[in-house]
Amino acid sequence: MNLAAYDGILFDLDDTLMDHTGASIKGLDSWCEELGLPTGQYERWAEIEHKWVSRYERGDLSHPQQRRERAKEFTGQLHLSDEEATELYAGFIRGYQAHWAAFQNAIPTIHSALEAGKKVGILTNGARDMQEGKVRAGNLVIDGVELIPLVEYDAPKPRPRAYSLGCEKIGTSPQRTALIGDNWLNDVEGARQAGLTGVYFYQGLSHQPKPQPADREVISSLSQLVFRA
Repeated sequence: MNLAAYDGILFDLDDTLMDHTGASIKGLDSWCEELGLPTGQYERWAEIEHKWVSRYERGDLSHPQQRRERAKEFTGQLHLSDEEATELYAGFIRGYQAHWAAFQNAIPTIHSALEAGKKVGILTNGARDMQEGKVRAGNLVIDGVELIPLVEYDAPKPRPRAYSLGCEKIGTSPQRTALIGDNWLNDVEGARQAGLTGVYFYQGLSHQPKPQPADREVISSLSQLVFRA
């Protein structure tokens, strides 16, 4: 897909530049082994994650609280205090962090955009400390790339403020900015409603609806993105 006409390129981070699903599967198994629980429960974990993260994105609860609720529901320990649930969730995070890795085409794609004169940012719903750790682990700390962790602005995707904020941070207008991501609601539909071009990075993941035949702004690999005419 040719994005030469755009001044700004925003990338989602998890499952777009970084292999969030792969790290989650391996990290969850490690955590389950520590807890004495059966491994191979990623589908159940993903359902719980979607439930609580969606509530956070709607503004129903805080980012730390959605983490605690996920850990409590997954382990069945609904009685835990906030402090205990935070400590429990930290066990998952340790395993998850151990498997952080960028997708093979992430670094070359970012460099291609920068070399074409594009203004580049990473627009993510995650918290700064974790997302900074990910970009370091994936060697995605690149001059000219702005990390925009939306938790600290209380404006997660798909809230309209998320997209205008992303454009402000890289200095481009919505109409001249493309957002590439794996989440249909957050990275495509929400972006388009805010005036950006949303490009769907479809990988056949469990949370991804199949793209419609009429939708031409779909890729299956970052290598399909072209930034020069």
